[in-house]
Amino acid sequence: MSSTCSRAFGGWLASCGAATAVLSGVAQTLLMIASGGDMTRLLGGIVALVLPSFLVFAVTCLLTAIPAAIVIWLGDRLLIGSAVFFGCAGTVIGALSISVLLRSPAVWTSGFGCLFAMAGFVAGLTYWFVVRELEADERTS
Repeated sequence: MSSTCSRAFGGWLASCGAATAVLSGVAQTLLMIASGGDMTRLLGGIVALVLPSFLVFAVTCLLTAIPAAIVIWLGDRLLIGSAVFFGCAGTVIGALSISVLLRSPAVWTSGFGCLFAMAGFVAGLTYWFVVRELEADERTS
């Protein structure tokens, strides 16, 4: 039981990091385009995005803790261990998270909804991968 909880917690933290990386990666890409090749502006922007990235991680952890726990419990209870299940669940959690944060239909027409859904998908796959690897490490130990 203890190892299952620690695997789930580690996988969830990794998935929050993956979602943050997707969202921050888009911001970094937009920053690179906006800098127009000016290295000073680009480096200044990268430094300026460090704190917001940590905030995105913290908010991601707060918004996904309960939904992720439910999905993890459901997957464990029903013996579902597929990447498709966790990827789709992550997509739904990502889409719901942005819908809760910004209660406007413009979220979906602007593309933010799809971005968060994609970040959720990557997060779900990351959870699946990390938990699988941790289980394999425990079996070989």
